Amino acid sequence: MSAGWIGVPVVAGAALVVLMLVLIGSGDRTPQDPNCLPDMPRVDRIAPASVGVVVMPLPAGSYTESSPFGPRSGGFHRGVDLAAPLGTAILAAANGVVVAAGPASGFGNWIVLDSQGPDGLTSTVYGHMFDTGVLVHTGDQVRAGQRIGAVGAAGEATGPHLHFEVWPGGRLAGGHAIDPMPWLTGHTATAQPARVDQSAALTSRSARRRSALASSGCSPAPASGPTGDGALRAGSVPPEYEPWIRKAATQCPELSAPILAAQLQQESGYNRWAVSPSGAQGPAQFMPGTWATHGVRAEGSGPPDPFSIPDAVMSQGKYACELIGIAKQGLTDGRLHGDLTELWLSMYNCGAANTLGQGEVCQNSQTLHYVQIIPQLAANYRVPGTDLRAHSGEKR
Repeated sequence: MSAGWIGVPVVAGAALVVLMLVLIGSGDRTPQDPNCLPDMPRVDRIAPASVGVVVMPLPAGSYTESSPFGPRSGGFHRGVDLAAPLGTAILAAANGVVVAAGPASGFGNWIVLDSQGPDGLTSTVYGHMFDTGVLVHTGDQVRAGQRIGAVGAAGEATGPHLHFEVWPGGRLAGGHAIDPMPWLTGHTATAQPARVDQSAALTSRSARRRSALASSGCSPAPASGPTGDGALRAGSVPPEYEPWIRKAATQCPELSAPILAAQLQQESGYNRWAVSPSGAQGPAQFMPGTWATHGVRAEGSGPPDPFSIPDAVMSQGKYACELIGIAKQGLTDGRLHGDLTELWLSMYNCGAANTLGQGEVCQNSQTLHYVQIIPQLAANYRVPGTDLRAHSGEKR
């Protein structure tokens, strides 16, 4: 990820851990887009799973408690806030069934799991994920320690964290909230699961589809219009990269294949074995810590490999889409100003926290150069007559 990318993720990650959130309000909401309905609960058709072993909802050492359960700012905080870097794995605290997964007022997005224990029905609630960070859907059966989401900062929040609640009697069935920490410590048989099954993250309908496409090697239908994979000029990139750049660009509508191609040129010159002096690896130049959170397996089996072209390029696109989501939310909230493409490229280069903190593209010379050179290079990869920013370049 260029000199700016490879040197910043560790610093940005540290900054994100201390960037605390404020959560106000809770409950269901109607999405702003009338064509996108929330994933409504189907409690009457779902049998809650046995609670079983209880684990902490974030990996050990990845979080700090930023706001406890109880009175706060004239109201009442019905959960606990656990500040953690963006993208940190959210784990199911207990065996359960998903009864809600999607938009909820105040939460941005939430996940509600119902579990059946000796004391009856108990819900665990997980909040503030971005749309791309909800990795389950209503009706899924999950087990304790399974990855169900990714830490975000959606909704009424001032920074990345997990808002976690515990409701004896059920969150959607008239129960009541209790302090989650004594419940966790009192029920936890082991502080963390022995092994987090990362493959379990691919449980949502869209995620399962992406996984199937990647593992089979088939390509999604070409994107129509001036952006996405259809904007990449045939033969403009090394042949071993082309199908994966096209596929990676379909992961979110604002992502452009020529932009991905330009980043690979800038980061490594398409050298799959590149290793920077700072330790960034592979054609997309992921730092090991960043790769551990954002690396995905695109084909075959085994752990993701930063030197694998399919794994690196698909991970590059996935991470770009996560940053696009953060930048879009920042524009909507008025916390960011500028061009969407330049903003997420700034996050890619100097970190999401730094970009959010400045409210615009990071104003250091390296990042200013990065957000300018990538679109310029991308012009060399696009189909003549297409506009790289037709869907992603609005200014606010």
